[in-house]
Amino acid sequence: MNPGRHLAEGQPLDAHWREAWTSALHAAEVDVAAAETLLDKLHAGEDPPEQPPASDWIAPALLGHIPAEFADRARLLLQRQVEVSERLASAMVQARSQQRALTMLEPAERRPVFVDTAV
Repeated sequence: MNPGRHLAEGQPLDAHWREAWTSALHAAEVDVAAAETLLDKLHAGEDPPEQPPASDWIAPALLGHIPAEFADRARLLLQRQVEVSERLASAMVQARSQQRALTMLEPAERRPVFVDTAV
């Protein structure tokens, strides 16, 4: 980046570049936090939180190299993403296993009928 270059509005390219990376990292952190919350609630047996339907993810364009000052933040975010993806994979395997177990149960021949009569 050339520190002397500016955007049309007079904002230095360097400041715009940092803001773009800040925004991109924040958006990814929000998504990871939502996935972590969902997994935690499901694991605790709670109903999942109400969430609007997810929109398609669009990769940030033309950000270039990440600023060195954001490297630790990006590494931590990557670690959280890997952990969430592992937890999601495990939850999917467990759900499939439970689904298979449910399909193996034989349905009752007749539904039980209870009659309540006054004596």
